[in-house]
Amino acid sequence: MAKRDRPRALRYVGGNVRKVAHRTATAAQVIGRLEPGLRVTGVTAAQFSAIDALEHMVNELGQGEVRISTWTTGLYDVHRARSLRAARRIADIRMLLDRWQFEKSPKYAGALIEALGIHSIRCVPVHAKVVVVTGEHGAAAFRSSMNLNKNLRTEQFDLDVDDAVAGFYAKWFDELWAESARSQDNRTIIRSVYDRFRRGVEEEAPREQKRPRRPRARAPKLAEVLFSPDDLSGLID
Repeated sequence: MAKRDRPRALRYVGGNVRKVAHRTATAAQVIGRLEPGLRVTGVTAAQFSAIDALEHMVNELGQGEVRISTWTTGLYDVHRARSLRAARRIADIRMLLDRWQFEKSPKYAGALIEALGIHSIRCVPVHAKVVVVTGEHGAAAFRSSMNLNKNLRTEQFDLDVDDAVAGFYAKWFDELWAESARSQDNRTIIRSVYDRFRRGVEEEAPREQKRPRRPRARAPKLAEVLFSPDDLSGLID
């Protein structure tokens, strides 16, 4: 393999990282102003989710392009994303969602399709939680353990206001997006899920078969326990 064809890791040269930890503060309060070159790493008590971080990024960076990779989402987050788009705070939004979660939950996936449009969504095997915002005032990449919807567990995140870092993740996203478009299977899945949503059919995941319980032996009642004289003599020294 030629040297120029080898995969390159993303490396940082200098720069300070602001470390934050908070149990109650909002995304805007924890992350702060998105100045060029800002690097933040932090932990939360799940008081905010990736959709809150996304809204803060859009507020700071201005209208632009949004790329989201997430494992799952919820109805509340769907409505938030639609509101941001309707208010023209987002010029373009695209989402990569995990295929298994997408097929499993037409109640959420179908609402997302209605809110953002079928051409804004692709389903692929993905577990990476990444938000990239490229706006009028700069670009930033947010990576975290957070899905779009809130999950009441300890979460962590990293955010960089840096064209190179945002460009790195944007390129990864765009290549995965383009690859998924080559599959007829992807389009079939999305249409099938949306049809199920429109019919109001929510298919439950198959439940694990429980093993039948064995009948427990009934303990004898005291009145049923009989001892012969020979039994008693054997128990008494």
